[in-house]
Amino acid sequence: MQEIKIKVYSKLNDIEENNEFLAIIDNNLIKYIDLENNKMNIDMENNTIIRENTDYFFNIDFNNNKITITMKKLNKIFEKEINTMEISRTRKSYLVRYLLTDENIINEYYVKL
Repeated sequence: MQEIKIKVYSKLNDIEENNEFLAIIDNNLIKYIDLENNKMNIDMENNTIIRENTDYFFNIDFNNNKITITMKKLNKIFEKEINTMEISRTRKSYLVRYLLTDENIINEYYVKL
C-alpha cells in the first residue's frame, strides 16, 4: 500500500473537472476522497468505479456496461445502461470513456498516477 498524489480529469454530464488528490494505491485499486466528500474506489483490474457518499452508492461496471445506483435512505436501486467506448490502462494512467445510452452523453474519467 502506498500514498501518492494523483491527477483526476473527469467530464461527467458535460461538466469538466481537473483536480489533484492524495490517494492510496494498493495493487490495482486506487482509493481517495474527492472534493464533494465522495469515497472513490477505482479498480483498474476489474474496470469498476465505486463512488459513495452519505446518500448514494454508485457502482459503475465497465465490463458489464451498467451503472447501479443505490439510494441509501430510501433503500432503492436503479440501473442504467452504458456503452463502454474505451478503456486504456498503463502503469501510470487509467482512462475510461463511456456513453450514457438513455441520455446520449459521453462521459470520461482519467486518472494519472
